[in-house]
Amino acid sequence: MNNAKLKIDPKPCAEKLSQRFAFIGTIDVDAVDVLEALYILPPNCAVEINFAQVERVNSMGLAQLLKLFELWQNRNNSIYITNVNRMIGILFKMTGLTRFLSDAPAPVAEQPVAATSSTLQQTADTNIDPGSEVNSATLCIRPKPVAASLSQRFTFIGAVDVDAIPALEALYVLPPMCQVELDFAQLLRVNSMGLAQLLKLFEHWQKQEITIRIFNVNRMIGVLFKMTGLTRFLADGQAAAAPSKSPVEQPRQPVSEKKIAEPTAKPLVPPHVLADAQVTSTRHASATVTDKTGKLNLWVSAQSSQQMNGWYFFNTYLQRHLDREIHLELSHGAMTEQRITPDQMDIVFTKPFEATRLLLENNFQPILRPIDQTDEVTLLVRAEDTRQDLVDFQGGKVVTAARDNFVYLLGRFLLEQNESALEDMEYLFSGHDIKALQMLLKGNADILFMLSETYQGLSGLTRKMLRQIDQSETAFAFHLFSVAPRCAELGGPLAEVLLDMNKDSQGRQVLADLGVEGWIKPTSDEIDMLAMLFKRYAEPN
Repeated sequence: MNNAKLKIDPKPCAEKLSQRFAFIGTIDVDAVDVLEALYILPPNCAVEINFAQVERVNSMGLAQLLKLFELWQNRNNSIYITNVNRMIGILFKMTGLTRFLSDAPAPVAEQPVAATSSTLQQTADTNIDPGSEVNSATLCIRPKPVAASLSQRFTFIGAVDVDAIPALEALYVLPPMCQVELDFAQLLRVNSMGLAQLLKLFEHWQKQEITIRIFNVNRMIGVLFKMTGLTRFLADGQAAAAPSKSPVEQPRQPVSEKKIAEPTAKPLVPPHVLADAQVTSTRHASATVTDKTGKLNLWVSAQSSQQMNGWYFFNTYLQRHLDREIHLELSHGAMTEQRITPDQMDIVFTKPFEATRLLLENNFQPILRPIDQTDEVTLLVRAEDTRQDLVDFQGGKVVTAARDNFVYLLGRFLLEQNESALEDMEYLFSGHDIKALQMLLKGNADILFMLSETYQGLSGLTRKMLRQIDQSETAFAFHLFSVAPRCAELGGPLAEVLLDMNKDSQGRQVLADLGVEGWIKPTSDEIDMLAMLFKRYAEPN
């Protein structure tokens, strides 16, 4: 079946004034011409449409169905729809298309599942048993009854990620100037792709003058909303009859230069920012094109000290499969410590903000990122520190490797989201994770922000000297492979080698030494979200 085209298959019917059709495919902009064939049905007939083989209806398709149903209603045609899947049922209910449907089963149908308003309500509301285990890989949006005619309430269940796009598409058809309440109590996770999709949805709602309120947001999702500026779309007050917990709080205006800039301080990065980004650094412009048979430079910022040997094995593996000599520059710390400039780099694997800087300022090309492995921050204190609550550290010192680093940004939002009294901490930047650790252990700082992978890679003796007080679980940012613009032709072969590593025993062993499951191509939305954060918080003013 071609999901891009709608096909209408007439079905035999014994009744003279009855019509039966099976819809097959997708109802979208390409379905306009196909649906026009149904405008010629005679008045006063009964029409039954089987949706069993319809997988998707988008906003354009709903608009066309609305026109068709209005025409049929004006001609006194009875409309019956059978075998509607959950998502289409939600769409019909949300857009009011159910008002055109007849309550009684069609006389021509063989035990049809009539898509009346009550049936669609049941389809939408009983898809997930409240007592069953939620599949965290799939987003379910469950509509809830509300008394006000211009109010819409939904419960989000599962995870908002790349697989949530079809589910979120159903929310683009809400009527203008309505009020939307989203309950996140059963939402387990939102990653960068999910945030990008929510951003698009909220921008659409804002243009439609739709009021947005979100309730029961867990702390981690709250941090991401505040960090990415999604809070600016939310209404100030709490909706009537909403759950008792407070909605995501609005971003506060900065009270001093020490405070981190609020998300509204800089505009959003436009779509496809990487494709349209201008090169602001000219250091690579004068660099000579790499000889296709010459030595390549691979620069790696390891995620943990446990990976160090694995990267040497990786370099040997890569040389063999690319049939090129490759010089490895390996570090486990801040990029600023390296005596190497972007014009000397050919292939780079580095931290989120460092990779984003290369993409935006030096036109590097993103290639791959690790599968199911994102950069998270762990907040650490000395084991013997008697202070137990975060508020007890008010006015203290926090140390981390670098300011223009995702670890610092996430750690600061995490700290301040936990306790508003911690907004005026003093921040120190050591230039290197190990130096930052030493400053904490020597008593020169009270709290350490450290990459979680780095913390997990510390020796058992060192970890006994530390106490973890918090840790993020955002699934937002990631280390990234990229190639220099003069080596753009390497992108395809490099990606092919890395994606095939799981297919041979040596490749699998190298991945095991690195502690990486494999590699995956980042989406443009994931890269754009990183670029947006970088431009807000890390890019020089």
